[in-house]
Amino acid sequence: MRKVLHVLVAVIFCITAFLPGYAEIKLPPDVMQHAQEGINGVYSLDFATAEKNIQWVFKEYPDHPFAHFGNAMIAWSRYEYEFETSDDKQRKVFEKILDDSISGIQRWMKKNPKDPNAYMGIGALYGLRALFAMRNRSWVTAYFSGRKAIKNLEKSLELDPTYYDAFFGLGIYQYFAGTLPSVIKILAKIVAIKGNPDEGVNQLNLAREKATFTSDSAKLILIEVQNTRGSKFYNPAKSLEFIRQLRAKYPNNPLMRYVEVICLYETKNYEEVTAQANEFLRLIGTDPFYKDIYIARAYTALGTSQMAKGNWQEARAIFEQGAAAVKNQEPSRWGVWNALRLGQVYDLLGEREKALTQYKYVLSFKDKWGFDERAKALLKKPYEVPADGVGPLPPKAE
Repeated sequence: MRKVLHVLVAVIFCITAFLPGYAEIKLPPDVMQHAQEGINGVYSLDFATAEKNIQWVFKEYPDHPFAHFGNAMIAWSRYEYEFETSDDKQRKVFEKILDDSISGIQRWMKKNPKDPNAYMGIGALYGLRALFAMRNRSWVTAYFSGRKAIKNLEKSLELDPTYYDAFFGLGIYQYFAGTLPSVIKILAKIVAIKGNPDEGVNQLNLAREKATFTSDSAKLILIEVQNTRGSKFYNPAKSLEFIRQLRAKYPNNPLMRYVEVICLYETKNYEEVTAQANEFLRLIGTDPFYKDIYIARAYTALGTSQMAKGNWQEARAIFEQGAAAVKNQEPSRWGVWNALRLGQVYDLLGEREKALTQYKYVLSFKDKWGFDERAKALLKKPYEVPADGVGPLPPKAE
């Protein structure tokens, strides 16, 4: 059940959550320039630059969809990446900005009812609202917000059929909705979610090739699609190609580097995973973009690559080092995932009591990362490596 929930969260989130902004060719060049610089700031996790450019748009063009959408995207990016979805105060900041941004674009739409930028922007924000409703298990709100997101994206294409950025959000919906094994029971009485994964991938590639602002976002989602094990689209080598293109464009973004580590893991290049993860760890504290909160990510890559090679003792040492390194931090998704992984390694080494301690530690937190069902199952039965290996590197809910 939790696995299905996790996938459905991805559906609602990916409808438009990564969309970084929109513009027609007819828009003033200064708006295009500042919007693009703001987008690049978000992609680079340079929030000061992003904020500066978005505020310029607010000043010169009050209530413009770019300004409101950009403001919400900065708040979302900070919560999602700077705070690793682990800071409740930042979450409240984001939700307030999200509500204000939707209201702002609605004011713009009353004056500009045929502006495709407005429909794109508000569609994206409804997608974000749906994501947070799903995380809070507000199923009805999530469904109706997601439906509004799709409706507005389709309206933007109706107004401008050459608006290739719209294919990004629609393609993601088609793919993720089409790959759901079934609609979860709670929503089954409300709506049947349908999609076409082949059409979705085609639309994502169209956005990748022709979109003005969502080409890079399409690459990021295609990386996720191509890294999904068991999928007909599984192609981690292609994902590695895409992420290296993005790293060259956004060299300061540590998360682009980390996605490359994930792709290297999927291609079974474990030695390079270790080298890159060690470099990632070295940069924390020396490079301003490499925050302490990313420490757990580095240890995830180092420890999981050892697990994939069957080196349980080495994995144990790494995860124990990681636990010590984040001991004084607020618990994060990656840190708790490492705690669960350490429990699995203890089980593989026959240290059941230590493993039980780790699983109980995971269960001591509110289940906002989706690990509880897995931890509860491991309390009942010791971990054994599945036939297809230890699984993907990133945190995985059940």
